[in-house]
Amino acid sequence: MEEESHLSLLEELIERPSPSGFEQPVQEVVRRECARYADQVTTDGHGNVIAALRPEGRPRLMLTAHCDELGLMVRYIDEQGFLYFAPIGSFDPATLPGERVLLHTASGPVPGVIGVKPIHLQEEEERGKAPSLKQLWIDIGASSKKEAEEIAPPGTVATRAARLQPLRGRLVTARGLDDKAGLYAVLETLRQVSAQREQLQAALYVVSAVQEEIGFRGVRTSAYKVQPELAIVVDVMPTADHPQTSKQEIGDVRLGAGPALTIGAHVNPRVYELLVQAAREAGLRYQLDPTPGRTSTDVDLLQVSRSGVATGLVNIPCRYLHTGSEVVSLEDVEATATLLTRFALALNAEVNLIP
Repeated sequence: MEEESHLSLLEELIERPSPSGFEQPVQEVVRRECARYADQVTTDGHGNVIAALRPEGRPRLMLTAHCDELGLMVRYIDEQGFLYFAPIGSFDPATLPGERVLLHTASGPVPGVIGVKPIHLQEEEERGKAPSLKQLWIDIGASSKKEAEEIAPPGTVATRAARLQPLRGRLVTARGLDDKAGLYAVLETLRQVSAQREQLQAALYVVSAVQEEIGFRGVRTSAYKVQPELAIVVDVMPTADHPQTSKQEIGDVRLGAGPALTIGAHVNPRVYELLVQAAREAGLRYQLDPTPGRTSTDVDLLQVSRSGVATGLVNIPCRYLHTGSEVVSLEDVEATATLLTRFALALNAEVNLIP
């Protein structure tokens, strides 16, 4: 029954489309879930959802994951009714040809497929090369520009159509697990802490941040509003447990071995130590993510909000990032929530955050 609950909420988060700048459908789910457990739930003008539990407490702790995902935006429709698009976020064009997509229109989702020149018609020099984005289009089955414009005019956004699907063991695959796996983990943390709120001394703020995939924008505005003293970002990171990866480059990070804790310049050393202590006291397995410089996550901007924030970064290992079939382990997602719950409940006003 618990497994079904995990999959049900994670599946709902995946099902709700949320390309950067168009996160409203998934934020409806986030608001509903937060309202069950938080004392206050607000949405700012940027679209970030901010839930507060015991806001009078100290220190002020912010747990955040981004709710946005990669997407496509229709920019031009030709006379035959084919839709040309621009990416929302960073795509590898090689992963797009033949992908099924859903265009999110005012009248509901419209299915389409990403078309490309078939190999039978390619010149010799074209074969074996990944197409560029300008060589791709979306086919919705329209027979004319007029018909296509009535269905999905320029400005319409689309996402890959891949849904959540269990694999062997406790692995699951879907589009958008970057970072809806992290979003699920912080929502689950809020639920667990709420059930033990008599032990909570800190003020806990859970933030579902927008627009990470186009420049870490939502965390900048939400952190400015929350004014946390310390903050943990939950995101996903690549693994080194499949072919054509390098442990020498990213470390020995594997699915099912627990969340990976980042150590490096963008992480406060005392926050890192507290995360390690919480993991050990809870008997949780964890992995290391040694990152000396930029992490390419929301923590990079969160750390320098206002006069500075003591930050930590907890990563859920994920295979095949930014494709339509990302893969995570539910064990790692659950361990992340358990770790963050333990971390939050251990804080008090005397915590030392000075490096």
